[in-house]
Amino acid sequence: MDNSNKTVAMCCIECGGALRFDSTLGKLKCEYCDSTYTNEEVEAHFKAQEQKEAEKESGADWGKESENMVAYSCSTCGAEIITEENTAAMRCPYCGNSTIVPAQFEGAIRPDYVIPFAFDKKQAEEKYKSYYVKRWLLPKSFLNDNKVEEIQGVYVPFWLYNGTVSVDAEYVATDTTEKDDKEIIKYYNVQRKGNIAFKNVPTDASKRMPDDLMDSVEPYKYDGLKPFSITYLPGFLAERFNVSEEEDRERAEKRVKETARQKTRETVGHDSIEKETEHLTVHYTDKKYALLPVWYLTTRWNEKQWRFAMNGQTGEFTGDLPIDKLKMTMMVAIAFLIPFLICALGFHKNVLGVILGLVVAGIASLIAYGTMKPVSKASSAEEYMKKLYLTVETEQFVKTVTKPKKK
Repeated sequence: MDNSNKTVAMCCIECGGALRFDSTLGKLKCEYCDSTYTNEEVEAHFKAQEQKEAEKESGADWGKESENMVAYSCSTCGAEIITEENTAAMRCPYCGNSTIVPAQFEGAIRPDYVIPFAFDKKQAEEKYKSYYVKRWLLPKSFLNDNKVEEIQGVYVPFWLYNGTVSVDAEYVATDTTEKDDKEIIKYYNVQRKGNIAFKNVPTDASKRMPDDLMDSVEPYKYDGLKPFSITYLPGFLAERFNVSEEEDRERAEKRVKETARQKTRETVGHDSIEKETEHLTVHYTDKKYALLPVWYLTTRWNEKQWRFAMNGQTGEFTGDLPIDKLKMTMMVAIAFLIPFLICALGFHKNVLGVILGLVVAGIASLIAYGTMKPVSKASSAEEYMKKLYLTVETEQFVKTVTKPKKK
């Protein structure tokens, strides 16, 4: 018999009701009789059930696939559950019991670690409301009319990469001083060699989850990593990876290289860098496969779906919000007028007022846009990298150049 589509229900040992992982208690709790169990108790019960099932002979057809969808038979009520082929934990829509597909977590595809949810559904909804309710640039109708279509706790598959970046860099750096009507520029050749270690740089391994949204709920606290057990899954969705660690590695590599580049440039203690030649090589030591908790929300407003996500461990919430164009225009106008009027009326400097007004308005609009559209792909790995260790740190004076002072 093919057990790849076989499911196992996480039911209460006492009454057979649906179990879910209670993030507050850190235990599994029955939704009907309120019985609680440790992970070890449920694992032992689950293994005993699995052994009994293995001893039975059965020719049942456990499931069938159609394109990227799979049909499972609920082991509690027998109902057919249609879901994505990589979904490994779900809830039966008929009997409400949590259903696990053990084959999705066996052998080489078994996760190494999991971070349990620390927030429940109600807390996630509260954080969603507090996230947008005080945003002045939000259209008023969004506050009243947006409707939550779905809120679901999902264990998202992640690859966590460890290793080092070797740095070999050369720079042409300058220091500039002004004297009378001249600029005195001193040039230096600077060389840096060294390495910097990184640990647990994450990349989500689910094609269904938006990369930018998953990047934006970082970082996770890895002291919360626990050895994987399916007993953390009841009450939540869980997915098996469908992006290989080789495919995801490029995203991690871009991040660690960018951080290594920035940290190396920071060691060049001169006014500016005129030219740079950098060779960065990434060496991987190992990787981990982990399931990390995400509350995923979708809402509908103005005939458009809006996506939000919350880090299920830290509570970090993110998601792009709509902007009221009239409010944005008013804010930019005020940001322009204040410095313009100060310069024009106070110092009779109209041209300076226009320049300062445009600069302030531009900065204000960028900041405002950033608060309303914070979702973006991660470009650095600062949180996961240690101090740069330099083995070569030299600089040599080259020449002095005197130029007329710029007017």
